Amino acid sequence: MILFHIRRSLKDLIGHATLILFPLILIFFFDYLYKTIDIQTGMEVEGQQRLALLVIGFALTFQIYGAALSFETLAADFYSPMHDRLFASPVEGRSLVLSVLLSGTVVSFLQSLVIVLFSFIVLGASIPSLFVVLVILLVSVLFNQLLGTVLLFLVGTSKAANVVTTIYGSVVPMLVGLYFPLPDSDLFSVIRLYGTPMSLANTASIRA
Repeated sequence: MILFHIRRSLKDLIGHATLILFPLILIFFFDYLYKTIDIQTGMEVEGQQRLALLVIGFALTFQIYGAALSFETLAADFYSPMHDRLFASPVEGRSLVLSVLLSGTVVSFLQSLVIVLFSFIVLGASIPSLFVVLVILLVSVLFNQLLGTVLLFLVGTSKAANVVTTIYGSVVPMLVGLYFPLPDSDLFSVIRLYGTPMSLANTASIRA
């Protein structure tokens, strides 16, 4: 069933291309911008290459939007006429949800993997503990897929879940310091390093 949902998800080629190409464009743009005007990213860590920080930051950011891989599929299955046909079959609802979650996790992680490996091979990003970073990215993907699924069942529609996810995916990278430096204070330092799930994943990745 997992392979079926992976193939089903891969039909949305435009969506997958967007979740890979757009972060790569942003990585290139922000790296050029920071080099040109010589400012910090807000995530600077001594000894860390700026490009590597951007790669990790944007890979984590677009995992949030990748949560739609799961909840839009589940919305089509649970909140449409397809619901009655599915539950008339021998498939259990729990098995269906688990299959969608796992397939969404696989596809979203592959997107992150393409972003990281392309940046590593083509753009020259230096990520010393690449394997550890990939493990952290996998855990982050699973969390975001679960978050998207919980949001869907709480709000009841994929449209509302998309709105919440978009707001969350817009605000959280700012709190990590991805787009611009945060104020230099203990409070913002704690928020940047530990304040959100993305902050925790980002901190673990850049300190790996």
